[in-house]
Amino acid sequence: MNLTGKITLITGGTGELGRVLTKRFIAAGAEVVVTYRSDSDVPQFMKDFPGAVMLKGDLSKEKDVQGVFATLLDKKKTVHIVCNLVGGYMPKKDIADLEEREWEFMFALNLKTCFLCSQSALRIMRKNKYGRIINVSAMAGLSPGAGRGAYGIAKAGVATFTHIAGEEAKSYLDSDITVNAIAPSILLTAANRESASKEESAAWVTLDEAANVVLFLASDQASAINGQTVRIYGGV
Repeated sequence: MNLTGKITLITGGTGELGRVLTKRFIAAGAEVVVTYRSDSDVPQFMKDFPGAVMLKGDLSKEKDVQGVFATLLDKKKTVHIVCNLVGGYMPKKDIADLEEREWEFMFALNLKTCFLCSQSALRIMRKNKYGRIINVSAMAGLSPGAGRGAYGIAKAGVATFTHIAGEEAKSYLDSDITVNAIAPSILLTAANRESASKEESAAWVTLDEAANVVLFLASDQASAINGQTVRIYGGV
């Protein structure tokens, strides 16, 4: 995959998937910028990826998102690819038992961050007539089940948002802009692996498998794919 010179923003880039994507994008020739929340993540990340630019911000807050993109433009002049990885889940809990703060937190973390970052990215990409946005939905959003109310509905919202943003991108005349998403079942992260048996986790999606799909969607080879959420369920 050749992404030489492509300015790539990976939100939540210090997480496990973010680190794999940072490595893969750099190997493909991209210039990588990542966002982070905790200062403790910075020293090791910069040691592992000295060429990356790190920007701090709470991406559920519009002011922070605006600051991140302003600094990004100041340092890199533009952005070609945005991977919206910020997100998270909560333990299963019936809707009848959900607290308002839990509902709002899941939507802020998974959907609002996606909206705010995509909005800022699209404003730049629309002017440049080029761009790739890749969001992260989830199997729990596309195949909902009991106990996944707040998380599942937020991730379903990411898929719907992706479809609508992709449709809107089609109206940007003479532009090559796509908005897509991946929907993993369960990613084989270190944290997730601790909660399951070896046999169970063998069916999950590896970080490299997820990264393969993200890099393809970010490439020019995927220019005909727009507004889609790609299901990457592995053996689940």
